[in-house]
Amino acid sequence: MKVEIASFDNTFIEYLCSFVFFDSEKLTEMMNRYVIGATAQREPVFWHINAERRVTNGHIITMDGETGVVYDESWYHQDGQPVCLFGEHLLKDFPDKPVALVKDEMTAAIMSCFPTPYVWLATGTVRTVASDLFSLRSKSVVIFPDKGEMEHWQEIVSTVSDVQFHVSDVMEKSQGNFHNISQIILSRQPLRPTEEEAALMRFEDANPNIRKLIKALGLEVVSVSFDNDKKTSDEIKSGTIPKAPTQASPHDTSGDVRMKQEKRWHGRNPECHMCPFSHEGINGTYCDKLNRYVEHGKGKCGISF
Repeated sequence: MKVEIASFDNTFIEYLCSFVFFDSEKLTEMMNRYVIGATAQREPVFWHINAERRVTNGHIITMDGETGVVYDESWYHQDGQPVCLFGEHLLKDFPDKPVALVKDEMTAAIMSCFPTPYVWLATGTVRTVASDLFSLRSKSVVIFPDKGEMEHWQEIVSTVSDVQFHVSDVMEKSQGNFHNISQIILSRQPLRPTEEEAALMRFEDANPNIRKLIKALGLEVVSVSFDNDKKTSDEIKSGTIPKAPTQASPHDTSGDVRMKQEKRWHGRNPECHMCPFSHEGINGTYCDKLNRYVEHGKGKCGISF
C-alpha cells in the first residue's frame, strides 16, 4: 500500500477547506501538531505517535471530501509496536495542560484548531479499555464521549486510578443530528463560498439591485467564466448583467447546482431556507428583512410563506 506520511492532499483537508475558518495557517499548525498522511486514493491516515515519537499505527479513513461523511476505515499497524493514543506525543510538549480525550482522530485534530485549554487526544477505537489510558497517569483529563457513549466511559474511568477524570455530558444534552463535539463546532462555522457564489457576491456588491432581481425571477448561477475579465469588469461598472448562455454545460446543470445549494444549506438556518427574504452569504445567513446576518439557529423573524 502506497502511503504518504504527511500530506495536505487528502479528503479530510479538502473537507476542512470548505469552511472559512480553516485557512492555510490553521491547517499548517494542525499538521505540525499531528502527522496526517494520505493513501494513493487520497484517504487521510491519522498516525498514532507515542512519547518516543515512534509511529505505532495509523487509522485510515474513507470519507467524502465535500460532506465529511465517513464510509469506511482500516488500520496500518507497525510490527512490534504497541498501540497508543492519537496525539500521545504531545503530552511531553505540554506537560501542564489538561487533556481532552475523544474517540475520533478527526475530532481531536479539528478541536485543536480552536482556542481551548486542552491538549486534544483520541483513542481511535470503537470501544476503549482501561489499558488504553495508561499514558494519562497523573493527568487531568476531560472526556467528551460521542452521543450515547457516556455510560460506557463512566464504567471505564471507574476502574482507572491515578488519573483525574471528568466525563462531559455536553453531547447528551445537545440537540440536533450531532454525534460528536466537532460536528457541533463545525455547524456554527460559515462555509467558504463556491466560485459561483463568490461571483454572485461581486455582482451584488457592484449593484445591490441584482439580489432583488435574482430573487424575483428565481435565477441561479450555474457557471462562472474568467475568460474575459475586462469585459466583465466593464459590465459590472455599468450596472448591466451579462447575458446568460442559452444552454448550460452538461457537466454543470441547474439541477446539480441546486443539489449543491441544498447541501450547503443543510444544518445552518433551515427555517430561512425557502424564505424569499434571506440568502446564504460568506458570513452566514443574511436576512433582507432584518438587514443583518442572523445567528445560527436563530433566523426566525415571523415571516410566513
